[in-house]
Amino acid sequence: MRRAADLLIDTLAAHGVDRVFCVPGESYLSVLDGLAGRADVVAVTARHESGAGFMALADARLAGRPGVAFVSRGPGAMNAAIAVHSAQQDAVPLVLFIGQVERAHRHMGAFQEIDYERVFGAMAKWVVEVRDAARLADTVATALHAAQSGTPGPVVVALPEDMLEDAVDGAAAQPLARPRAGASQDDLRRVAALIAAARRPLLIAGGLLKHEAGRAALQAVAEAFGLPVAAAVRHADLLPNDHPQYAGHLAYGAPAELADAVREADLVLGIGTRLGDVTTQGYAFPAAPRPAQDVVHVWPDAAVVGHIRQLAVGLVADPAVFLADLRAFAPARPAAAHLAWSERLHRVAAGLRRWDGPRDAEDGAVFGAVAQAADRLLDDDAIITIDSGNFGGWVQRLMRFGGGRTMLAPSSGAMGYGVPAAVAASLRCPGRQVVCFVGDGGFLMTGNELATAMQCGARPVLIVADNGSYGTIRMHQEKHFPERVSATALHNPDFAALARTYGALGYAVNHSGEIDAALAAALAARRPAVVAVRTSLQHISAAATIGQLRARAAGARG
Repeated sequence: MRRAADLLIDTLAAHGVDRVFCVPGESYLSVLDGLAGRADVVAVTARHESGAGFMALADARLAGRPGVAFVSRGPGAMNAAIAVHSAQQDAVPLVLFIGQVERAHRHMGAFQEIDYERVFGAMAKWVVEVRDAARLADTVATALHAAQSGTPGPVVVALPEDMLEDAVDGAAAQPLARPRAGASQDDLRRVAALIAAARRPLLIAGGLLKHEAGRAALQAVAEAFGLPVAAAVRHADLLPNDHPQYAGHLAYGAPAELADAVREADLVLGIGTRLGDVTTQGYAFPAAPRPAQDVVHVWPDAAVVGHIRQLAVGLVADPAVFLADLRAFAPARPAAAHLAWSERLHRVAAGLRRWDGPRDAEDGAVFGAVAQAADRLLDDDAIITIDSGNFGGWVQRLMRFGGGRTMLAPSSGAMGYGVPAAVAASLRCPGRQVVCFVGDGGFLMTGNELATAMQCGARPVLIVADNGSYGTIRMHQEKHFPERVSATALHNPDFAALARTYGALGYAVNHSGEIDAALAAALAARRPAVVAVRTSLQHISAAATIGQLRARAAGARG
C-alpha cells in the first residue's frame, strides 16, 4: 500500500514525464512531498501559474509528449487558465493538475472551491475530478492519452487534497496505445491525382507536423511532387526557409506580396493545420465555406475536417502518416509546372527577407535591425521563442527558420508566453542557444520567470523590444482612431538594470550600432541575459509606420 500521490507520480514517470512545472499550493502538498528527492520526475517551481503553464506548453513541443503543470485550487487555477486556452488554440497536449478542497466539503462553498468542469469545460478536452484514489492512476493515464489523441489539447484533472493521502494498492498505470489512422490506398491515389491535375498546387503545413518524422515526411513529399509549402501561423520552422519548396509563412496579416501570390493556387492541401482564421487570413484563402479552389484537408479529428468549408477530400488521419504514405504515389519526377510554380513562390518568400530600410529613428532602433542581427549571430539549431506583439512580425519576416532552427510561439496570441517558454526550452535542450523575443508589455507579464531561470540553471537570452507601448493595440488605434491614443502608453523600468537585480546579465541597446556587440556578448556568456533594445515606436510594425497609418486614415476620410 502507498499514498495515492506517490502512485500519481509513478504513473507520470511511466509515461516518460520527467519534468513538471508548478507553483506550490497547500491543496496538493502530498504531491509536492512525493516529488521531494526524486530524480526521475523533477519539479520546476515557477513564479506565477501562467508561467508554469506556458513552460509546460513549450516543453510539450520539444519533448513530444504532453506538458504537465500542477497548480493550487481557486486563484492558482484561474492564473493557469491562459495556458489552457493556448493549448486549445494551438493544439498542444497539456495536462493541468489542480488541487481541490476536501471531498467532504465539496459543494459547500468551501475556501477557494471551484467547479472546474464548469470553468474549463468549453476549453479542455476533458475535465475530471478524482474522488476515488483507486481510480487515480488509470485517470492519469487516460488524461495523458486524451491530451494527445485526435486534436491535441488540454486536459484538466482536479485532485481533492484528502484523496491524495489515501492508501492504494496496485502499480502505476502504463501508457495507453495511441491511435494513428492513415488514409486508404484509394484516398491516396485520389489526392495524388488531384496534385497531378493541378497547375498550381500549394501545401499548407501546420503544427501537427512539428516533430522529426513530420518534418521529414513533409520535405520528402514536397520534393517528390514539386509542391510549394507554406507554413501555417507560427510554424515557419517546418521546412528550411532556404529550401526551394518553401513558399512563406502565413502569419498574422501576411504581406500582400505573399497573400496575393498564394491565392493563385488551384489546389490547397491543408496538412496538420486546422486552416483557421489567422492562417487563412480571415477565412479568405482557402475561403470558407466555399473555397475558390479544391481543398484537401488532413487532420486527425472528424469534428474538424469539413466543419466550416467544403472540401474536395477530407481525411481523418495522422498528418505525418498520411504524408509518408502519399510519398509512394509520387511521380517519377516532379511536373515542370509544379517546379516553376514552387520557384515563383519561393522567390516571393525569399524576397520578403530582404530588407534595407532605416535601422534607426529618432525614437530608437528599428526592430528589423535586431532581427537581422539575430539571424546572423544565432546558431542554425537555435531555439527561438516569440511572445505576442508587433515586434514578432520583424522576427518572422527577416529570420531564417527550419533546418534545425526552431520557432516556439503561440498562435493563440497570448502575451507572456515568450519568457517562460524560453526557460523551459533551455532546460529541455541545455546544449542549444535559446533566445526569446518579447515586448515590454509581455516581459512585465511573465518576465519574473527570469528568477526561475536563475534558480534552475536555464540560460535563455531575452531580447526586449522596449517602445513604451502596447504596440499591437496602438497600431490598431492608429488604423481606426488615428491620433487618439488611449491606455496603450507604458512607463517602463530599466530592463537591463532589472535583469542584473535577478543576477542575470543586462545589456542596454539604444541604437542599431550596438546590437551586434550586445547580442554576441550575451550569447557567449552562456548564462541568463537580457538585451534591452530602445525600440522605435514610430516604426510600429514591419508593414507600416505610425505616420503612414495616419496618412492612410486621412486619405480614407477623404
